Amino acid sequence: MQSVKQTLLLLLVCLLGVVPAFAAPQPAAGSPAKRDRSSKPINVKADELKADNKGKTAIFTGRVVARQEDVTIYSDKLIVYYGEKDDQVDKIEAIGAVRILQTNRVGTGGHALYESKEGKITLSINPKVTQEKDSVTGKVIVYYLDEDRSVVTSGENARVEAVIHPKPGSGPKKNDAKKQP
Repeated sequence: MQSVKQTLLLLLVCLLGVVPAFAAPQPAAGSPAKRDRSSKPINVKADELKADNKGKTAIFTGRVVARQEDVTIYSDKLIVYYGEKDDQVDKIEAIGAVRILQTNRVGTGGHALYESKEGKITLSINPKVTQEKDSVTGKVIVYYLDEDRSVVTSGENARVEAVIHPKPGSGPKKNDAKKQP
């Protein structure tokens, strides 16, 4: 029972690192850089949990749903890999039908990997991120959490594709056309 508690604590710690990738919209200049979610609870549901203290893994399988505040991660399987210290999470892997939701953003793919030391999330296997009507796809989408940036790479047979819709009021105004000589 103690190892299950340790595993759940590890999952909590590791998901706290994943969540900032899909945190609230990017802050304006001069505002706080990150939202602190460290004190917020995480609710994880799955059909099964296998904890392996010797192998330093916790594996959640079957309709996995992990929620913290406004962020929800869905996958078929979620694997937590931890290091020498019980509270040190090296990486988290979400496998199969990965979907990460946050307010008006959705990231999807067949695989997601969070690497805590590098501070990045890599979304692969048909990755796509949408926000409202806008979207971006590629072979791999990488989010650098601490650097507030992302990189989308193309594959051998497909290029990066972004669809960006104009926002209401961003085009020329009706009165502007009448003012031209």
